[in-house]
Amino acid sequence: MTTAVISGPATRAGIQVSGRYLRDGAPVHLVRDPVADRSFEIGVKEHFVLTRLDGATSREEIADAYAAEFGRVLGPAAWQQLLGLLAVRGLLEGCPAPEPAAAKRPGRRNPLGGSVRLVSDAAATTDRLHRFFGFVFRGWFLIPAFAAIVAMLAGVVRYWPELAADTADVFVSPVALMAVATALWVSVGLHELGHGVVAHHFGGTVGEIGIRWQLPMVIMYCRIDDYLFLRTRRHQVATASAGILVNLLVLLPVLPLWLLLPAQDPTRTLLGALLLLGLAQAALFLLPLPPMDGYKMLAHSLGVLRLASGSRRYAGRALAALIGRGPGTAGYPRRARLAHLGYALGAGALVVSIVTVVAAVVHRVITAHFGPVAGAVSAGLAVLIGVSFVLPRKPADGRRGEVQK
Repeated sequence: MTTAVISGPATRAGIQVSGRYLRDGAPVHLVRDPVADRSFEIGVKEHFVLTRLDGATSREEIADAYAAEFGRVLGPAAWQQLLGLLAVRGLLEGCPAPEPAAAKRPGRRNPLGGSVRLVSDAAATTDRLHRFFGFVFRGWFLIPAFAAIVAMLAGVVRYWPELAADTADVFVSPVALMAVATALWVSVGLHELGHGVVAHHFGGTVGEIGIRWQLPMVIMYCRIDDYLFLRTRRHQVATASAGILVNLLVLLPVLPLWLLLPAQDPTRTLLGALLLLGLAQAALFLLPLPPMDGYKMLAHSLGVLRLASGSRRYAGRALAALIGRGPGTAGYPRRARLAHLGYALGAGALVVSIVTVVAAVVHRVITAHFGPVAGAVSAGLAVLIGVSFVLPRKPADGRRGEVQK
């Protein structure tokens, strides 16, 4: 007499499971429910079981594979705990479907801060944009485009004095400055759409396109719901870098036009300032500091979640161990130690350099117009503002194990 093999449960259709990441030295995977738009962290062992819950593989087969992989028996209590956790979060077939995210999270607006959608179906809009402009991100276009970008940068170096003079002239003309600022604001919108088009190209989902404001700042945004679940790190890095590439592509015709116009033409002055400030804007996005694209590119390349906050914690543990307090960093694997230590040192040096330069410039300008006391106070305020950007921030409340966005 043979014992019937009962198939195990199955995860609900559409549930997304990410590749492996490191968070605080521990390997984790992300699980996302696209209906509720919620993501959770799970460990390697939970991931091993979850990815085998296909409705056809039996519990016995999963338990045998688990024992062979980890050298431990997956007993009834562990099964019950895991399946109960998945059922509570609505991730298993047969469980009540979660309430859709749009119904749970009505938009909030107020005069000082909020957001508004620009399109009703962001995914369809991104698909149309991809059909028209997807060629921009293909190899046959990118190779000559990168060559043109290098030539543009060489031209900026060659004509730096004239471009700097044009930029200085624009800063003393409110109308000209507003025109350049408007063009840069539009380029930020194109930057965001670039992220969305590339994410769509690699199978990602754009959930929302709109405008967000926190006065006095008003910016366009493109929310990608599942960029952490893209198939490879290369796709994630490409998505993060797409906005900067769009900024540079938009600037390509500016230098030739600037060269063709006569020296005293007001339009030439505007173009010179637009070119220089546009490149400064792209360089700002490239900084490896949160929330800039350069930071996301670096974190994706390393496969590390919350690289900045994790590096702060790593540095704190390392310093505590030096004075004999705390367990230190012995629990971190070698790759995580290198990533966190390298980022902590590199980002710290970068922040100190930026704050020092900004404080020196503020001190010099304010002192020249209002005296040494005002210059010293202004430089001190610049330092305090710069330091405030790198202080740890308390994350938003959420369930244990839930990924905060």
